[in-house]
Amino acid sequence: MDPVEAGDWIAGRPLQLVFLSGLNPVNKPAHNSIVNVFRNRTADKPPLHIRVVSGELDIPPKRETGSGKGILRREWPQKYLDKVPALIVVFIDLEWDHPSWEEKKTEAESKVASIRGSLRHGTKIALVLIQQKSTSISDNLAADRAHELCQACSLSSKQLFILPADNLLAPNTTNLQNFALKLELAFHELCQAFYQQRLKTIRSRNIPNNSPALVVRQQFKLAFLSELRQDTHTALRNYRLAYDQCRDTVEQWDGVDVFEWRSVVGLLNYKMCELCFLHSTALEAINQMRRHTTVFFSSSPGIYPTPHLASIELLLWKSKQCYQFAHLFERSVAGGLSALATLNPGTHLDQAASIYSAANTEIAALKRNAPQNVPYPSPDPLANSSSTVFFGQRPWRINHEGLATAEVEAAAVTAIIQRLVVNHEGVISLLSAALAQYQKYGCLRMKKKVMMEMANTCYANNEIQRALRFWGLVVKDNALPYSIRKDMMHRATWAAYAITSIQDYAVCCMQLMCPAYSEVLPSDCVKGLLDVLDGKPPGSPFPNDDISQEQLHTYQLQWQHVLQEHPAFVVQASKIAELFLETRVSFLDQQTVEQDSKVAVRVEIVSKIEQVIRLNDVSVHLKAKKFPPDANQTANDADCLIYDPIHLGSVEVSKSKPLQRVVLLDLKNAKQNWIVTVTKVTLDLGNAIRGNIEFDENALNRNCHVENIIGLEFLKIGVAKTSVKLESVEKVDCLIGEVTSTELTIRNTCKSSPIHGLQLDFKRKEQKHAEAAAVLFVEQDGTELKSEFSKSVCEQLGAGEMAKIPVMFSAQLVGDYVLQLELSYKISEDGILVTKSTMLEVGVTAKEPFTVTSTVMNMNGIPMTSILNNCDHILNASIQSAASIVISSVEFLMADVVTLCDTINGGSGKNLNDKVHSEEVICYSAVIRVLVKEDESETPLGRMSVEWRRAVPNSCPVRSVAPLCRIPVLACPISISSHIKTNPAIVRQPIEICFELKSHSKEAVEISTNFDLNDVFMFSGERKVTMTVLPGATRRVTVVVMALSAGRLNFPKISLKSPQISDQTLQQSLRTLPAAIFVLPKAKDLAPHP
Repeated sequence: MDPVEAGDWIAGRPLQLVFLSGLNPVNKPAHNSIVNVFRNRTADKPPLHIRVVSGELDIPPKRETGSGKGILRREWPQKYLDKVPALIVVFIDLEWDHPSWEEKKTEAESKVASIRGSLRHGTKIALVLIQQKSTSISDNLAADRAHELCQACSLSSKQLFILPADNLLAPNTTNLQNFALKLELAFHELCQAFYQQRLKTIRSRNIPNNSPALVVRQQFKLAFLSELRQDTHTALRNYRLAYDQCRDTVEQWDGVDVFEWRSVVGLLNYKMCELCFLHSTALEAINQMRRHTTVFFSSSPGIYPTPHLASIELLLWKSKQCYQFAHLFERSVAGGLSALATLNPGTHLDQAASIYSAANTEIAALKRNAPQNVPYPSPDPLANSSSTVFFGQRPWRINHEGLATAEVEAAAVTAIIQRLVVNHEGVISLLSAALAQYQKYGCLRMKKKVMMEMANTCYANNEIQRALRFWGLVVKDNALPYSIRKDMMHRATWAAYAITSIQDYAVCCMQLMCPAYSEVLPSDCVKGLLDVLDGKPPGSPFPNDDISQEQLHTYQLQWQHVLQEHPAFVVQASKIAELFLETRVSFLDQQTVEQDSKVAVRVEIVSKIEQVIRLNDVSVHLKAKKFPPDANQTANDADCLIYDPIHLGSVEVSKSKPLQRVVLLDLKNAKQNWIVTVTKVTLDLGNAIRGNIEFDENALNRNCHVENIIGLEFLKIGVAKTSVKLESVEKVDCLIGEVTSTELTIRNTCKSSPIHGLQLDFKRKEQKHAEAAAVLFVEQDGTELKSEFSKSVCEQLGAGEMAKIPVMFSAQLVGDYVLQLELSYKISEDGILVTKSTMLEVGVTAKEPFTVTSTVMNMNGIPMTSILNNCDHILNASIQSAASIVISSVEFLMADVVTLCDTINGGSGKNLNDKVHSEEVICYSAVIRVLVKEDESETPLGRMSVEWRRAVPNSCPVRSVAPLCRIPVLACPISISSHIKTNPAIVRQPIEICFELKSHSKEAVEISTNFDLNDVFMFSGERKVTMTVLPGATRRVTVVVMALSAGRLNFPKISLKSPQISDQTLQQSLRTLPAAIFVLPKAKDLAPHP
């Protein structure tokens, strides 16, 4: 029999069952709202299964103890999940001041008493009153009548609830949800008390003689009720105690009850592993599964109902255990658990498939040896399989204390044997799931193993095409031992022979013809392949005892029919791990060859077998293509050139007589910088049946090391043989933006022929570097920069003569790159002027003329990481030159939010003549003010324009623009500035200082100023002043101080306070005040003494 399924209740977490009575959702909208809000279950709500009931309650009565012999009753968990509620809630529409209060109270008492009378398991009862009027807590009438109602219904105050009716209909659904959540929390507490009571009752029961079955039953009930009580740790402990009881008494199991015990053990193991994963202790779950495998997988299968059936049942049970654990593991991974390549659900799915495959083998053996033509027993002894009393009970032993009668037992064995079928689909399903897991976690070797098993199972299930595909994928792995690969190849040959696939059969034979396979296990695959090519049916590849003569004759007839149609086949060598033929191709020339030249191509075909193989033709396919390919453009015919195939004709090859040929290839029409490769070599073989073996770029020179290849695998097309040579090749160093001049010297290398019509062109789209394509050229005596350049050099250049070509250009991008200038000319060949061209390459190194580093300081010269809105700051720009230059003009191009206050004092401006040498730094400053509407993370200040030229005579001026820094801007509702009206400031004489406060806020600001006294100044005036500054207004505060000493003194300190502006913001505003004041000493009296 198949392993017993526990039922749907085991699939999810158990919920506490609650019945709602007294609601009429069809006729009363308020009741309908209550039902809807309770049925809307979310993860954050208590774990309740709420059901609305009406009419008489169908609650099962208590079962008499001691009835039946078994371990776990199938319906017991379902009883607490669907039939026996933990709480029954009675809803009644009742007001405290109802005119017929006594009648309503009697009606409620009757309802509660009726429900209580139908209960048999101690189910809790709660009463909910739906009231139209809200009741205050201090309402004495409500308190008295609530107490009276509880006394009448025999309920405690915690079992009585009030639900205001004004919250039941729209738009007060939010209040209803809040009330419902509070009610559910109270219901959950009552349910907890019910399950706690049931736990005490079950725990108090005595177990006669410590019966192992009763101990397991009691521990299971305690564990399941603990789960319902949401105490999963206690549940796990009780499940473990029940499991340990089964493990310790395994030797005491009655032989006829082994199936039932094993079913219970599987259920307990499932619950333990489920709770371990729930507690995020995945390693404990894996260890539990390992202990389970060690103890029970190696136990004796038993002898009931027969030894063979018991062995099959054990295998099916073990497969089911592995599958269930893999399902739990995968569900936990979906919930956030991290799996590894060595610990993932795939290993358990793989194990389940292997065990299931062994069960299929035993089922097949049992079916072969079973008596034939035996009728199925009637009545069916397995008809009650879904209605057994105990978990794992035999259906024909229902209502039997021990074994059934001999006739019933024999009929049950017959029914089981006839119902057993070989289920290859089940194994394939498990292997497919394991393959997906191994693919997910990168277990490549395990993936290969599963694919081998998939191929074998598909072959057994008559899915031969699918099996061939898996065998073909696995056999490519050269790391597998030849013994394993040999076995797979033989199986693939059998499959290809059985379905009469010439293509697959030829591929298998060509691989088995390799010496490495023959050394492991010789075969007659050479003769089979040659027979197919000659149009003859191949011999049987099967072992003698694996196929009948009738089946072999059928296969032979199928082959004759297929071969009469003369089909052709193509073998892709790159898709096969190894063939008996190898092809090596190389070019016998230098790495770079000239355009329109001829090169030698070496072709070698090596055979690994002694038999002579006749090839009808050998075709070599070559191609010239652009290199490197442009990733931004799609491939088209203009980017490649396919040459006509080179045919070598009919040849014969063997191990002692390889084919070695050298042929010439004319590289006509190939462009410069293209590469030439051999795309494929095709071998045509066969007489009646024609086949082609294609060696593409991945299969050519496959098993040959690079150092052993004679020649080169590809060629690069260089420049054509030219009559012009660039004499002086020097690298040009320039700065970005400047116009650089250089001179190219070319020479006519012809000994006797002059060249005519020399023209120099720069084509932007044909440049190899993006930096070179951005270069701008200046024509002679021109002032315009152009991206394309064309210049006539001279009309004629005699043999051996030289010409100089001046070139002026401006680099726009930084880097080291090469400019490719095309020089076209005409030369006489056989009396005809032929146009030719060559590339002149000029190296360029371009760099920035200078780098600009800008910082912002306050008015005291302190660098700032942020600036204040509406306040003055100093912008300092430092220019570090990369070469000797002369700066003639500097201009600050400020952003829209930045106002330029003063640039004269910092030295920036026009008509400058500042000479800066390489690596020197020069600074320019400006006073700026930023005016932004709101705080910004970073505000760009603008750009800086610098006009410069090289520090050499006759150099052209260049205007470069560099960005200034970005800096955060802080809000400043109040700005403050100071003015010293007494000038100069002299020691011990009054110094008048005016502080000016300006409001930038949209509201009136109340602010207080306070002057800090110190030992350096004497103070005169109001020390503390409180004022109100209107939006956009300015207020002044004037004080008089007297310095007691001369020199550089700290500026008199002032502090600001405002209830509307934070102290931190006001402290930031004070940064704009001067840090020091310079006080002169008093002049001496020069009058003469008397």
